[in-house]
Amino acid sequence: MADSGRIAGPKVIPSCVEVRLKWSLPNSKTVFNVLHASVGGGFAASSALIDAAFSAVVASAGWTGWKAKLNTTVSFAGMDLRDLRAANLPLASSVAAASAGTGATGALPPGDALCLTLRTAGAGRAFRGRVYLPGLDFSALAAGGVLAAATNTAAIGFLTAVQTALTAQGMTLALAQPHRQAYTGKTGALHADRPAAVVAVTSIEARNTVVDHQRRRAGRS
Repeated sequence: MADSGRIAGPKVIPSCVEVRLKWSLPNSKTVFNVLHASVGGGFAASSALIDAAFSAVVASAGWTGWKAKLNTTVSFAGMDLRDLRAANLPLASSVAAASAGTGATGALPPGDALCLTLRTAGAGRAFRGRVYLPGLDFSALAAGGVLAAATNTAAIGFLTAVQTALTAQGMTLALAQPHRQAYTGKTGALHADRPAAVVAVTSIEARNTVVDHQRRRAGRS
């Protein structure tokens, strides 16, 4: 069913940029985690800026801990940056070398992922985000096939390292809220127009110990 509140066309969100984490999986697919951040008025997106952020993440203790939970056939391939403050601005990409996982127990199926929740000061679906981290190694699991507590801790450490690296480059990890038009729901409820906004992330949490599964076409976010 069509989303009656969605406005077609390119997203334009004041004070907001899109940040993508790029992963290469053992089935030769490239997948992305799409994050967002708030920026100040003088911010200028560039390849040099996102490359500095990517290099900082790869050098961090958060990545060292997380790559041990990823199979050696999986790589953190880079980061991309797009300014959403105007329509159709170009994508800037990191150029530093990819960094591979170090887990050598065996790769889980390519669609398997660990889910992290991004929380803000607001309540409701529009104020929560999810990040599905792919590329898990069997060593990430505990008895019974669930995620080990240490794996959840490492995942939070990794995304916190991403958050820290973005902050150092003038970007604050946030949730993007595209403009949604007013509409009447199926039950007759009136949904007001919601202007575009960006909301700061206040915490990063591991949702549970269950391995999630994402079915995505190759190259799609």
